[in-house]
Formats: sequence, C-alpha cells, structure tokens
Amino acid sequence: MADQAPPASDVTMEEAATRAEKNPVPPERTKFDPTEKYKLPLTRPEGLENKRGVSGAMVPLMTNYIKVHRMSNDIICQYRIDFIPENVTIPQRFRLIRQWAEAQTLSQVDYTYDRSNILFTGPKGFTKLGTARKWEGMLDGSPVTVNAQQVKSLDPRNEDEFRQILVQLNTQLNRFMELEMGMIRIMDTCFDPKKRIEVRGQPIEIWPGFEASIGKYDTDALLMSIDQRFRIIRRQTALEVIKDAYSSSKQRGRPDPECQAEGLKAIKGSVVETPYNHVFYKVDQVDWTKTPKDTFESRRKNPATGAFEITCISYADYFRNRYNQNIKDMNQPLVIVKPSNKAMRRKRDENILLIPELCNMTGLTDKMKADFRLMKAVAEHTKLAPEPRRVKVLEFVAALNSHGGVKEQLESWGTRYEAELVRLQGRTLKAFPIFQGDRKIPDYQRADWLTGIRSSSADKPGNQIGNNWLCLHFGQENTARNFARELSIVCRPMGQNLAEPKFVDVGGSTAQHFLNAAMQHGHANLALVLAIFPDNSVDRYSAFKHQLCCTNPCITQVMLLKTISEAKSLKSVATKVAMQIIAKIGGVIWKMQFKFTEPTTIIGIDMHRDRIEKKMAVAACASWNKDMSAYMNFADLADEDDGVHDVVAKLVKQAVDKFKEPNGVHPNHVMIYRDGVSEGQLPNIVGKEIVKIREMLKTVVTPKPITLTYLVVNKRVPARFFANPNDPNTPGGNPAPGTIVDDVVTRPFRYDFYIVSQTVREGTVSPTYYDVLVDDKKMPPEIMQQCTYMLCHMYFNWPGTIRVPAPNQYARKHAQLVAVNLHHLAHDTLFNKMFYL
Repeated sequence: MADQAPPASDVTMEEAATRAEKNPVPPERTKFDPTEKYKLPLTRPEGLENKRGVSGAMVPLMTNYIKVHRMSNDIICQYRIDFIPENVTIPQRFRLIRQWAEAQTLSQVDYTYDRSNILFTGPKGFTKLGTARKWEGMLDGSPVTVNAQQVKSLDPRNEDEFRQILVQLNTQLNRFMELEMGMIRIMDTCFDPKKRIEVRGQPIEIWPGFEASIGKYDTDALLMSIDQRFRIIRRQTALEVIKDAYSSSKQRGRPDPECQAEGLKAIKGSVVETPYNHVFYKVDQVDWTKTPKDTFESRRKNPATGAFEITCISYADYFRNRYNQNIKDMNQPLVIVKPSNKAMRRKRDENILLIPELCNMTGLTDKMKADFRLMKAVAEHTKLAPEPRRVKVLEFVAALNSHGGVKEQLESWGTRYEAELVRLQGRTLKAFPIFQGDRKIPDYQRADWLTGIRSSSADKPGNQIGNNWLCLHFGQENTARNFARELSIVCRPMGQNLAEPKFVDVGGSTAQHFLNAAMQHGHANLALVLAIFPDNSVDRYSAFKHQLCCTNPCITQVMLLKTISEAKSLKSVATKVAMQIIAKIGGVIWKMQFKFTEPTTIIGIDMHRDRIEKKMAVAACASWNKDMSAYMNFADLADEDDGVHDVVAKLVKQAVDKFKEPNGVHPNHVMIYRDGVSEGQLPNIVGKEIVKIREMLKTVVTPKPITLTYLVVNKRVPARFFANPNDPNTPGGNPAPGTIVDDVVTRPFRYDFYIVSQTVREGTVSPTYYDVLVDDKKMPPEIMQQCTYMLCHMYFNWPGTIRVPAPNQYARKHAQLVAVNLHHLAHDTLFNKMFYL
C-alpha cells in the first residue's frame, strides 16, 4: 500500500483546497461526468423578475415533497476514484471501495460513494485521506489498484459549489435505498421485490417502488420529491414470446428466416428481468446461432491451487454453477443485450448474452391492455387515490428516518429529513367559456361538455358527407347498422348531414380484407370510410391507416366491435365519433376566445422513436386561425438526437410558410410547445434548437421580425398535489382542473409552473410541468398560464380538458403514425383534416 501524498495529518483543509485549484484533474480524466444529471441548467429568461401569476382563487394544497435540512456548513471534499484495470463491474467496485476504505480506516459513515467515479467525505474523512490515496489489492485473485485523487473542496455557502453538494445528498439518498433498505434501482427509481404484489388470477406481479430526489427550489429550500412507482413483471419468459411468434409464423407456411424475423420483432426493444439476480436488460437482438450448449471463456478459481484459471464452460453449466439455475431447453437461441453507454465508457464493450428461458418479460402487452378485467385488477393496486398515495409517501419517509443505518449516517453528515409533507398555496383559474358560433356551451364550467355540444350545430360542420361514405364490417351488419343510425342522429343537430352509408361485409378479419373492400367500393366522391374491426390488432390498424392516409388518401374512422355493441353507451360513443368525423372533414366543433392581438401560430412538437428501427419520427401541429381550432400537420424523420434540432427548425419553417396560404400574411408571433425533452437535453435545446429556429425565422420576409415564445412540456414529473378531500369542489382530494402551482416546488433558476388541467375518475391526477425558455413578447405570467390552460380544451377527440395543449396531443398522434410507417410520411397540411385521430 502506497500513499501519493504526505500523511493526511500534515494537510489542512485550506491547503487541500489550494492544491486542488492549482492541480486540477487532467481533461482526459474528466471527459465523462456522472454528476451531470444533477446539474440542472439555468433556463430562466434574462430580465425576468416575477414568474408568478395573480389570477384565480387561492387554494391550500399539500405536495409529495418533504424538507431536507443541513445543520452543518462543514466543507465537503470530492474525490475522483480510478480503478486499474478499468473494466470492473459495479458490484466489484463496491467491494473494492469497502476494502479500500477499511485500509484507510474509513468507517461507513465517513464517505459516500456514487457507484462510478465520485466519492465524498466530510472533514473527518478528509483528515484520514488527505488529497490523494492509492491502494493496491486483489480482486478474485488478480491484482487491482484503487486511486483516489481530491478534485474539489465544496463550501455549502458557495452557490456554485452547493450544486455539487446536491450530488452528495442524492448519492447518499440512493445508497440508503439500495444498500440499507435493500431496494433494486432501475434508472431513477428503486423497487422493492420483497413487497411484490401477486395479482390474483392474472399472469403478472407488481413491484412497488419510489422515485426520490433532492433539489433546491424556490425560497432557497432543499426539498425531497417522493413519488410512488410500480413495475409490472409478467409470468412469461422471453423464450415463450419468441416461440409463440416463431410458431405462429411457421403455421402460415413461412420459411425459417421470416419466422426468425418475427421472433426478433416480438422481443426486440423489450425490457426483461433476470429473476436470479433481479437485473433489468433491454433486448437488442436474438442470436439464432448460439444455444445454452455453446461455451465461452470464464475465469474460475482452482480449488486445489487457489489460482485463477481461464477455462471454457457452457452457458448452461455457468448458470447452474453460479445461480443454481437448471436450463430445460438446450436448443433455444440466446438473446443479445448491447452494453450500456456507461459500460462502454468503462471499456466493457462486449455484448451480454442471456438465456431467454431465464428472462421474465416486463410491462403489459397490447392484448393485456385490451383485457378489461386484467387492467381493472392492475388499477386497484397502481392507481392510488390522493389519500392512500399521501400515506404511502409518509410511510416511506418514516421507514427512512427510523432505519438505524440511515439515522447514523444522517447524523454524521449533519442532515435531517422532515417527517411531514410540504404545504403550499395554489391558484385555481376560472372556467373559460367555450363557444359554438356565438353560443356558450352550457356545461363548460365542469371541464366536460359532451352533453352541451349535442344540442346545436358546430361552428363549422365541414363539408356535408351525405351518403358518400362506406361502412366496412365483418359479419356484424346489424351492429353496424345500429351504430350508423345512431351516428346519423347525433350528427344532425351538430350540423352534419350523414345519410345511410353503403354497408360492405369484407369477408374476413385481416387488414387485407378491409383494404380490398375499401379499394373495390371506393370512388372519387367518397368522403369517409368507417371500419369496424373485430379486435384491437395493431398490425391491422397500421396497415389500414397507412393505405388510406399515405397511399390512397381518404378520411377514415376506425371502431372496435365491442365499443359499439353496448346499447346503453351507444349514444355517448356516437357523439364522440361524430366529433372526430366533423374535425377530420374541416369542421370546428367548438372554439375559445384567445386574446392574441396579432397573427399568431401555436405549434406543438413531439417525437416518437420506433422501437425496432430506432429512427425518430418528429411531428409538428400548427394552428392557422385566431380561435386555435384548425391545424396543419407536418412530419419528418431524424436518424439521431442531434438531427432532431434541424428537423424541428425545418418543420417550424413549413408551418410559418403554410400559415400565409389561408391568412394572406405570415404570423407575427410563433409560440412553440415542445414535448419529448428530458432534463439532460435542455442545454442542447437552448444552445442548438432554439438557435436554429431563430435563424430560420430570420429568413422569413416580414414587415417586422417574428417574435418567439418557446415552452417545454413535461408530463413525466414526480410532483403530485393533494387538496382537501372534504372540499366538494375537489372530490377525493384531487385539485380542480385549472389549478396552477408556480412557487415553492418550482425552481429559482427557471420560468416554470405546473398546471392540473384534467380530471381523473380514479387515482391521483398528474400535473403537467411547463418551462418557459424564450418569451420575446414578455407576456405576463398569468396570460402565459391562461393561454396554456385554454389550449388543453381544444382537443376534438375528447369533450373535456386534456393533460397537454391540444397541438401537442395532435403532434404526438401524428408522430406515432409516422413511426409505424417510417418511409411514408403522412402529411395533411391545411384545414385540420386530422386523419390520425
């Protein structure tokens, strides 16, 4: 064991800080910084003094955050840990760090290790380590070196350095959950398989877990967000999935290569869990040339000599010796998992081979999602109402605070977690009127106006369809006629004349049967094709939409047989379908009074990555009238994440140019709601995408420069808000639609706010988070918030408020359609004929 620095007792904290500044770590050693996820970028527009709105009625709320207190301002030392050789696994790293720490006389409470290359100590740990320590030991019989080099001394009173202390606090929290409480980490969430829930009578189990993170929020408070999460594990192996797909293809007389392709398609991109060590992997390929009988090189210890030897061992023997797993099918192929980016950075670039028989599938299939009983059983455990969810969060906090090992470490580091949830004040916006023509829809205050739109004509009912439409079905003509009759009845008051269609029995259930019938009975004046599918087949739906959206464009409406088979719900279903049809033919079912005083287009942007081809479909949906009730759609493909920014700028340019066709002028103001952006992508959005959009807008010839407002939309947020369950305006404890939260749990370095825009029938409502990156118009915060909430009313597929602005929901649907048909972009550039609804 050798030291790289003078004895620790000879180095003071001040001297250590000076040395760290004079001798920074060489650039090649800091190429990858695993702490980037905690470095939240500053996106607040310059000159913004106040981001809080004032409109709406104040409402008391609780949230799933607790306060975190640091009672000590002691300097924290940050070290970089290097391992030689570098390709050691995470479990091996923990073993080595424990041995290294014992050699330095460090106790468990003296340091926090982040499982990669970062280690923190307080003053006591620094006294033992100094600025550098090197330790040489053995790992499984091979020599290994652990080298610790101090890189920073972090003063909590320094704002910039405090951000690194947030890394220490989160690293420590993660270690509590994994090491002390025995939970299993998957991405940012820790799950507890010991508390798994067996769903009676169903082939699944549910793992409960929590996503917890500490950050700095408004009023300079340190808060920990705690959100309950669930993971679905199926009692179905990857081998069963591959075999089912292979056998089904084989029964249709296909050759082996095509059967193998179907087996790969069924499993590629799926996440599997290996029950012998509870690790999750994402499947990339299937290796049909290898079986469990094949061998690979393995290092094993010779019991007689104690030395390690390289031997060849079969996969079957390896899993039997290592995990006590006996493989039954010795002829099954192996699945391939590509190494993660982290593993490749550690020079572990070899593929991982797994035995399908020993891999459990996760998540729910489309067939399972269509099973009402199964989904109801799952919802009983996962869709927690506000009060049970609040109780679960408090139980988790209590478990943390009462754990002996956690308490000892918190006390040693001068940290305390509060036991109660944070309380705050939200604001509930008044309901905004919804109009049909000049008439207010009566039920707009309830955020559900299905009944109100039935009794009078749409503002613009679109071109009259009459009898120029087809109704395709498979052996269910009576059901089809009943539905068509009800559809005609509800369309009449809404201003659309829908006479009896031509009913066609397609003679089979495949996509080709429906397509052949549509092509055979179609004609130049055909205005609509209504297809009644016998079940929810994704392949049939995709092929049908592809043909009639991309190849032979015609407005289509797809229904499931079971949806229209219940007489008691037929009128409600028919009304919603009528809304979609009117929207698709250019009608405006309802509108709102937006307060823009100059030509403005609002653009929703979203993306969808194809699971198999990995290409990114980017879609934009842009408004072209002042009521924000008519839209135009654009889409393109991007091969990689950086290419998305160029595609977004291109789509925005198309939207701005097309705006001029019905309006005669370009928009003076472009307002973008950008979905599909993670926290780590924000620097690229600010530094690349917005820059490209601005450059593009400068190329548009207008009397004055086009102003830009750019907001990021994020649905996947940990925040939950709980209202008084005894308040009649907030049944069950969910905040009312239109509730705004723009302080306490928002960030001081952001222009951000939350909106609860929708109601839910079961479970806890999820707010949507908005982050304003650009606002050239300098709109008051309440106007920004009101406009955003009003856009959540403009989705013509649902007579109520939705979770995101309508242009984003349209863009999401469009991106999904394009991703399914990667080489056939579905364009419909004017008059909101939204084929993909």
